[in-house]
Amino acid sequence: MVAAIAIPYQVCRVEIMLVSDSEDFFWLRHQDRIKVQIDQILSIESPISKSLLCKRVLMAWGITRLGSRINAYFESIFTTMGIHTTEQRNNTIFWKGNGPESYRNYRIAEQDIYKRDADELPAEEVANGVLEILRNQISLSRPDLIKEAARLFGFARIGANVEIAMSLGIQKAVDRGNAYIKDQRISLKEE
Repeated sequence: MVAAIAIPYQVCRVEIMLVSDSEDFFWLRHQDRIKVQIDQILSIESPISKSLLCKRVLMAWGITRLGSRINAYFESIFTTMGIHTTEQRNNTIFWKGNGPESYRNYRIAEQDIYKRDADELPAEEVANGVLEILRNQISLSRPDLIKEAARLFGFARIGANVEIAMSLGIQKAVDRGNAYIKDQRISLKEE
């Protein structure tokens, strides 16, 4: 098992588009520009949730809301790009380059403004953070491990979304065979 690596979460800053109104986003001539923006974001922020990826692109276009029409437009663009994706609960995770099988990092926001929402965290990334906690603690109860993982990712309070995201990460670590559950405790699997 390769050790997880903590790295700072970096936010991609895409070029702000000067447009007269939000309808410009749908112009066919702008589609290549949108694809470039998507690639730029993936290069820096992958793995990234679909919701956060769309939000980053829309901010550059001065659009504040992802409605059904914009969502359908994004889907048509994503289909032509052939991006590797995984499904996670109510979100799609986009991967650039190596897929989830070989992903070993977990990313921590250095400033609260860059902290991702719990449901935007890929389960694979949370699993990597969980393994790092278990390397130091050896074994924890599920509630304690959820609390430690939440703290690691910058959450002071554990609401439903945070608990679900951390639980998905714990389950991913178990499913990968890196951790196991015995007597109501999650432990690091010996190498």
